Amino acid sequence: MDSSRIFTREQVERLLTATIGKTLLQVDAEQLFAHHEGRDKVKGIAGDIIEVSVLGCKKDSRQDPDILVDGVLTELKTTGMIEPKKKDSPYVYECKEPVSITAVSIPVIVNEEFETSNFWHKLAHMLWVYYWYKSPVTVKLEGYKDFPILGFQFYEFSDDDKLLLRQDWLLVRDFLIMIHREYHSQNKREEQYPRLSHELRGQLMLIDTAPKFPNNPRFRLKRAYATVISDQYFSKKHFEKLGEAISKYTDIDTKCQLMTLKYKGKTFKQIAKELKVDIKLDVKNFAESAVVKMFGGHVSKLNDIEDFAKIGIIAKSVPLLSDGKGKEDMKLFLPNLVDWTKETEFEESAIYDYFAGHHFLLIIYKHVGNDVVFEGFKRVFFDEKFIMDNVKKTWDYVRDLITNKKLKIERKTKKDGTVRVNKSGSFMESPNFPKLSTHKVFIRGGASKSLDKYKTLEINGLKMLPQFVWLDKKYVQELIK
Repeated sequence: MDSSRIFTREQVERLLTATIGKTLLQVDAEQLFAHHEGRDKVKGIAGDIIEVSVLGCKKDSRQDPDILVDGVLTELKTTGMIEPKKKDSPYVYECKEPVSITAVSIPVIVNEEFETSNFWHKLAHMLWVYYWYKSPVTVKLEGYKDFPILGFQFYEFSDDDKLLLRQDWLLVRDFLIMIHREYHSQNKREEQYPRLSHELRGQLMLIDTAPKFPNNPRFRLKRAYATVISDQYFSKKHFEKLGEAISKYTDIDTKCQLMTLKYKGKTFKQIAKELKVDIKLDVKNFAESAVVKMFGGHVSKLNDIEDFAKIGIIAKSVPLLSDGKGKEDMKLFLPNLVDWTKETEFEESAIYDYFAGHHFLLIIYKHVGNDVVFEGFKRVFFDEKFIMDNVKKTWDYVRDLITNKKLKIERKTKKDGTVRVNKSGSFMESPNFPKLSTHKVFIRGGASKSLDKYKTLEINGLKMLPQFVWLDKKYVQELIK
């Protein structure tokens, strides 16, 4: 290894500590920004600045870990962090995107074992450097100059997480071995390789692979898992761990089946008494708190349990009417719609990561008179067909509206053509984003009141309520059946 990449831990800590609070431009001793002046985008510019300008390494493109620290090969990972968009997020910062680790290297991996694989070689010993991606929208190269460095940590995976990583890696390797065994010509194999990125998605716990072949696929740590790792630096809190570890998604299903047998048909009042959950919580928060207790936890949110947080499980309530029909559409998350127009590839987009990078634990209950009755659970993940047919349709539609200045505010009318009026006396109106009538995944305001003071979102000069991504309640009913 080049001598410029050999350090003591004390040297690394001294060099990186001196950068905390400074911007990437301020620590760019080798003038990398100036070198790339005029270019809109330079892949990995933040990592290059840490590696070359801060640590003084000579640039190279080897697949080996980046540096040698006290005789230990160590992978340097420079990661952009964003402030959480959800007010009740347990995190100080979240990773902006999944964290790329190394190329899948299809011809190589089929002959590897985990302990000696390129994948584990990169992960065994890591140095994470965090910077604040201090912009609500994607920036060009110039924008990186103002991003401050937040901190760093040396990191090694726990034995439990190593087992999950090994399990995930074996799924990928064995899937490719299966393709090589069943298809003997290279042309036939290459026709099958694109299956890798979506057929395993429902089984992989901590990683995914992207992009799709024929683009060179890479192993990535899921955004949810990378965020749990980074939070160990920022908050230094400890997530609660379950007594029974979750080693695969079907472990969750088995537990849910047992809990459904035990609690199905009981009212929330009965469950509150049995599990000692505060019945004064609103229905949705009560449902999640009760589920945590059912799993043996003591916190209030599912994502305060490490086992769920790191594998990206999102809890969603599904209220039903007394006849079993859906009570309401499902509000999913608050997106940055302008940022969508700056995303060049759908499979690298924020909305794709939300749908493809998470599993959802649906908590189903029924409103019967004055009571709320627990019905059961359904763990779901969205397959590639749904994502490409429905989520991409919405992404494309929104991008077209904003980019081509087609976005407008439309007044809502009754069947007779007269304009509908709010209780306040103002006209009912909304932007012409994808609607429930034509999209299973649609965009709609999430505020309870439509007064002008609540219209805090402005796009193309038009003021509107904050706009959320929603899921059609009829499709949710299809899922739970």
